[in-house]
Order: sequence, then C-alpha cells, then structure tokens
Amino acid sequence: MENNYPGKILTDAGEFLIEYVDAAKRTSSVRIRDGKVVLRLSRYARGRDRDEIVAKFLKWAVKKLKGAQGAIFKFPNYEDGARLCVHNKVYELSIVREDRKNVGFAFREGVLLEVKLPLVGDFSSKIRGLVEKCMMEDQLGYLEEVLEELNSLYFRNDYQCAGFRRYKSRFGSCTRDGRISIAYRLLFAPREVFRYVCIHELAHLIEFNHSQDFWKIVEGACPDYKIQNKWLRDKGFMLG
Repeated sequence: MENNYPGKILTDAGEFLIEYVDAAKRTSSVRIRDGKVVLRLSRYARGRDRDEIVAKFLKWAVKKLKGAQGAIFKFPNYEDGARLCVHNKVYELSIVREDRKNVGFAFREGVLLEVKLPLVGDFSSKIRGLVEKCMMEDQLGYLEEVLEELNSLYFRNDYQCAGFRRYKSRFGSCTRDGRISIAYRLLFAPREVFRYVCIHELAHLIEFNHSQDFWKIVEGACPDYKIQNKWLRDKGFMLG
C-alpha cells in the first residue's frame, strides 16, 4: 500500500479490498470489480493532487457499496468446497492437487465441478476460467428456455442463436443478424433481472436502437423494467 492509503473498505455488504495501480495515462479512474475496488492512478498525479484523487475515489466507492447493500445474490467463490448458486441449480466445486503436469477438469452428476491441479503452481485464474466455461455450457439450455418462453409470449420473432459471454462492461447484446449474447455473471443476479436483460435483447430484434419506440416494446413485455434497470445501475457492478 502506498502513502498509507486504506487497504480495504468495510460495509454491511462485506469487506472489499482496495488495489492501487500506477497508470501511464494522464487521467485516473476507479472501478469496483470481482469484489475489489481498483484505483488506477495516473503517474502524473503526485503529492496533494494524488491524495485528493484517492480521497474522492474512495468516497465514491463507499457510497456505491452502501447503495448495493441488500442485494439478493452472492458473489461467486471459486475456491475448493464453494457452492455456486444460480437460478436453477447449485454447483459444488472440488479442487484437488495431485501428481500431474496439466490442469484436469471433470463435470460429474450434473452438479459437481471437479478441478485437478498439479502439486505446485498458482492456477487461480485457470480455475475460474474452467469453471465459468463449464457452467456457461451447462446453463445454455436454461438460457434458450427463457428466451424461447419470452419470445413466444411477447415477440414471436426469429433469432439466429444465443449464448453466454464473459462481458465485463455490458450485460447483453444482439446483432443485426439475430445473435443474442447474455453476460454469464447475470446467472448470479436475481431471476427477474436476468429475464429483463433477455427481454431487452429480444426487443432489439424489432428496434435496433434505444429510441422511445424501443422502450415501449420493452415495457410491454416487462412493465417494471425501470426497476430492473436501476438494479443493474446500482448493484450490477457487484456481479464482477
């Protein structure tokens, strides 16, 4: 930690570590991602200017985290023994070390995600990637089921395909040729938020914009869409 800046923020929503990163840019930024508050501080900001930037960013982060209190979801934990709870299933994660050269992976009985690692080495980033890939494949049927239900009820339009993506800065997308993608992290959001994003992307099959006509289409299928949209603005960052 530099200049005795705080190393974590404590709120009723939990403990959030603070990471300070030197940035080559002339501007500084702050983001909350994967359970951490990340401050990217311009190398050109020094002394009192740097202190003021840090104080402003931390004040923003505390306010943002307080606003997320009461969010009814649990940030996914990718450690041994973790239970990953999504809308229709609870996955159990087992991580074992054994005498092997490469990372191994198995999906057992539809709920047990078993990751086998070499005896030595840090594979934390690979663990998360493997587990997410497996869950996205396993949850594809659920996504297609939700989209088919909503499309049949409110839209009745054709789309080409659907899938999950590891989006960081968005929650979904729809291309002009009807390819719908939904952020994997929404599996950990409330069910009604997940369904709203699906409706949002299906509505783009009719209006490929965010005009008033588009929002009228969304409202016809999801009358409380403003509530779900607000949840995403205020608490969506907690999903990672």
